[in-house]
Amino acid sequence: MAKLVNTLTQMSVKTLGQMKSTLKESKFLERGVLTPEEFVESGDLLVFKCPTWEWSGGDPDRRVKYLPEDKQFLISTGVPCLTRFDPGDRDNLGIEDEDGWLAVGEIRDESSDEIVDIDGEEVIDDIEGSESSEIPDMDSFSDDNLLEEDPAEAPFDPNAQFVRSRKYDLSITYDNFYQTPKLWLFGYGEDNNPLSTKEMYSDISDDHAKKTVTLDDHPHLGIPFAYIHPCKHAEVMKKFIDRIINKGKEPRADFYLLIFLKFLGAVIPTIAYDNTFDMDV
Repeated sequence: MAKLVNTLTQMSVKTLGQMKSTLKESKFLERGVLTPEEFVESGDLLVFKCPTWEWSGGDPDRRVKYLPEDKQFLISTGVPCLTRFDPGDRDNLGIEDEDGWLAVGEIRDESSDEIVDIDGEEVIDDIEGSESSEIPDMDSFSDDNLLEEDPAEAPFDPNAQFVRSRKYDLSITYDNFYQTPKLWLFGYGEDNNPLSTKEMYSDISDDHAKKTVTLDDHPHLGIPFAYIHPCKHAEVMKKFIDRIINKGKEPRADFYLLIFLKFLGAVIPTIAYDNTFDMDV
């Protein structure tokens, strides 16, 4: 029953998104959303700051009129994923319980059809309070430098389990219904064959797999991708905006995707896309 409801919801959002008029005036400060023009400007900055991302026009038959033909979505290919998600790493990600980084989507209780609404406040506190950045100030965005032992210095263990490396193609589209970016994932195994749904879920935080992460056809490519549900993105971004304003700074819409990729790192912590870009303004 829950699966049927989820499928019908996806179909409704798709239809309404196609029928909904595009946002013409900026509501970035008021609601944490983007116009298509702001999405393009933010994408241009992302490509400039991080050349592993690039624009794509996608399938010509699937292009939308409110975006330039050559800038329908952003893509980063061959992103490494060397380890599987370990639930024991939850504390390192700032994910404590249902009030942690479940905030990016709706969480469906496996035992019922009720959708649980999640507050995004704690994830902001976690990111803001970490050494990695002062996001509201937009002064820096460097990651925590965690000390790791040099594998070359560790004794060889013949019984150690070999972890197969994987790669992901990541893409960011503009969702006209939610008026926010939407992140898509397509994984490949070490043999370059596509990963199964079950295998991709093993690379996603266990708090989000099968909950905020869903499978659907990519809107510009027409093949199944996993995507992170965007229903809470604007709410979380609005809280960042408010904190920036409260500190006497001026939020910039073109920084949207840089922050967006930062806070989604808690959903896909083992996929090593570049989120170390400089955020100085």
